[in-house]
Amino acid sequence: MCGVKCISFVLWIDILNAITGENIPKLEITPLNSVIHVGEDLKITCKVIDCPVNATFVWTSAMDKFLKAEIKNEHNVSHLLMRNISIHSDSVKCQTTCDRKILQKMSVIEVFSFPEDPVLPKIKSLIANQEQKLICTVPNIYPLERFQIEWFRGDKSLHKEELDLQNSDKVQNYSSVFNYTPSVDDQGKNISCKATLYLNSWVRTTTAEYGPGTVTVSSNNTSVKLGEQLEITCHADGNPKPKIFWWKLGETEPEHQSQNNKLIISNASWSQAGWYRCNASNNVGSQQMSVKVIVVGPPNIPKIQLSHRGELKEGENISIFCSSDGGPAELKLYRQSQSAATGGPNESAVLLNISSIQITDAGIYICEAKNDFGIETSKMNITVKVCRLK
Repeated sequence: MCGVKCISFVLWIDILNAITGENIPKLEITPLNSVIHVGEDLKITCKVIDCPVNATFVWTSAMDKFLKAEIKNEHNVSHLLMRNISIHSDSVKCQTTCDRKILQKMSVIEVFSFPEDPVLPKIKSLIANQEQKLICTVPNIYPLERFQIEWFRGDKSLHKEELDLQNSDKVQNYSSVFNYTPSVDDQGKNISCKATLYLNSWVRTTTAEYGPGTVTVSSNNTSVKLGEQLEITCHADGNPKPKIFWWKLGETEPEHQSQNNKLIISNASWSQAGWYRCNASNNVGSQQMSVKVIVVGPPNIPKIQLSHRGELKEGENISIFCSSDGGPAELKLYRQSQSAATGGPNESAVLLNISSIQITDAGIYICEAKNDFGIETSKMNITVKVCRLK
C-alpha cells in the first residue's frame, strides 16, 4: 500500500521540479468529446504544454483503422481535420513524443444523423370511437438505438416506442405505426409525433394535418318562436382549423347571418324554418351536418275563398277553400252555429264542396287556424238567391 508515503513522494517531486525549474510536459486535446452530424467536418487540436523541444505527433484511430484526415503541425500543436464525417468515423488518439517522453490522449467521437422532422401523411378524419392507423416516419436517422418516438394528443402522451436495433449500422428511415382510437374528450387537440435523439437531447416534432371528423352543434333545441332570435354553433375538429359555413337547403349561397361558426336567425319568420347544413372544411377534407330549424308561434290569419263568382243561385255547385301560409296549425272550415267541420292538423288547405246549393246553405262560414300558440279566423257570408218559377 502507498498511502501517505506516495503522496509525500509526489509532493517532493513537485518541489524538486520547482527548485530545478523543470516542468513536466502535459498533453491537451480539444474537444475531448464530440457529438457530430453525419456529413459535417470536425477539427481536433492536440497541444503539448511545457515541452522544451519540438514535439512530434502521431494521430491514430482508436480501433487502429485507417485514419483519413488532414493534419497540420505548428511547433507543439497539431490540428486534425476530418471532413465529411461518416457513421464509420471513429474516436481518435493523439500521441506525442517530447524529449523522449511519450504522451497520449483520446478524443471521443459520436456520430449521428437526424436531418429532418418526422413525416406524417395527411389523415382524412379522426372520428370519436373509430380506430385510426397512424404512421410517423423519421427520415435518414442513425443510430437507431439512441432514438425514441412518442405520439401525443395535445399534451397527453399516447404511445412511446424505442426503436428496433436490427440493421442499425446504417442511416435509414424508420416508421412508427400506431393504432389509435380517439375519444370525444380528445376533440380540438392536435395529433403530433415527437422524435428524440438521446445523444444530445435533440427533439424534432411534427403535427399531423387531418380533415374534419365529428361535426357537432351547440344545442339540441333548434326551435325558435316567431319574431325571436336563434343561435346555433357548429363545432368541427381538424388541423388546420376547419372553416365553417352554413347553408339553408335549397339555396346556393351561404347564410349571410352566419359568423364565428354560428348560424344566427334574428326576428324569426315562417320562411326561415327548414333544414340547414353546417359545412366544415380544410385543405384535407370536409364534413357536413344538417339540423332542422322549427319556427313556432300563433298562426297567420287564414284565407277563405269561394270558387263561384257573381251572384249565387240555388242549384249551383260551389267549393269553399280555407288555407293558411303560416306555421303548423290545425285548419277547420265550418258553418257558424254548426258543429260539423272539415280539416285536420298540419294541413295547409281544406276544401268544402256543396252540390246544388240551397237557401238553407246560406250563412256565415268560418275558416279557423289553431295551434298551441293561438287561434286566428276568417269569415265569409254566403247568400243564395232563390230561383222563382215562371
